[in-house]
Amino acid sequence: MSNILLGITGCISAYKAASLIREFKKNGDDVKVILTLNGSKFITPLTLRTLSENKVYTSLFDDENEWSTEHITLSRWADILVVAPASANIIGKFASGIADDLLSTTFLSFDKNVIVVPTMNKTMYENKATVENIRVLKERGVFVMEPEEGFLACGEEGKGRFPQIEKIFLLTKRLLFPEEKLKGKRIIITGGGTFERIDPVRVITNLSSGRMALSFAKAAYFNKAEKILFVHGRMDEKPFDFSENIYVESSEHLKNVLEEKVDQYDILIMAAAVTDFKTDYNKEKIKKKEELDIKLFKTEDILKSLKDKRILKIGFALESEKHLESGLKKLKEKNLDYIIINDKENLGKEKGSILIISKDGEKLSIENADKFEIALKVIEWIKF
Repeated sequence: MSNILLGITGCISAYKAASLIREFKKNGDDVKVILTLNGSKFITPLTLRTLSENKVYTSLFDDENEWSTEHITLSRWADILVVAPASANIIGKFASGIADDLLSTTFLSFDKNVIVVPTMNKTMYENKATVENIRVLKERGVFVMEPEEGFLACGEEGKGRFPQIEKIFLLTKRLLFPEEKLKGKRIIITGGGTFERIDPVRVITNLSSGRMALSFAKAAYFNKAEKILFVHGRMDEKPFDFSENIYVESSEHLKNVLEEKVDQYDILIMAAAVTDFKTDYNKEKIKKKEELDIKLFKTEDILKSLKDKRILKIGFALESEKHLESGLKKLKEKNLDYIIINDKENLGKEKGSILIISKDGEKLSIENADKFEIALKVIEWIKF
């Protein structure tokens, strides 16, 4: 786990930093807080001390010493500095090299990754001075997150809102993650379940939750993938925040998107649960009857249709028995580089077991692991 130094400045959204601390603590991280004087007008040191379980630092000077070197001590202790929320004032200080309080002094003495989360009125955010200060910080290697758009504390609407806690958390963990297995790689991940329409209100679908695909998107992001395209059907959870997301409905829609995009990418992880059958679509709602016979037609095998594409292909097979025999057959038929055999018992669950087989016959079995852990281990094992 990591040592995270959190800077909190004078913004109305300072109270949201409490939730960010809680998220880091849930992950097992140690969190220390630097609270500026203006920040303390919006959230108390007592609240932050209680949540972080650490002393809250507020000044270059303390009661015991006229001058403290805590800015150096904290800089050496922390693995990363996250300033959230970051006011226009602190952003200006950072860009100009001003060091007149504990947070700005710590920033100047910090030689590791820094994340700055601007939060302010939209006009302040769009002011030329703020825009220039943010440009300078980015140019110097600081990671500046885009604020979100929406209703602001001043009553106006626009860009300037504090981002979702999960977004800040994920960017922090990505920068702290030691591996760069996918650096420079562009990856397509498909997930969720497609469906085929019977009539305007009825569909044929499956029970895919999309969790495994989301875990692979997160693992690819942590491994510094250059670009992630997440093509998904119906899912139990929202799509990944740090990918380009395309929603598809049917197997044909998914196939069309992949055929259009696949040549622009290096890797395809086909984790979507594609509906195996479709039927003739009725434009009118079918009347309720005692019995209804529907003729089903097999949908096209999308991976097989892409077998000649020059992209590293990883397929999934949901099996209940004869895992190895069935998996090897699909691996060859679809010209895959790897196939992940997923037990049907894993559907919708947080944990699962998989067997991955390469086209060279190498195998890796992962038992009863969290799906994100599975994704990390698979990416670590695969030869890209």
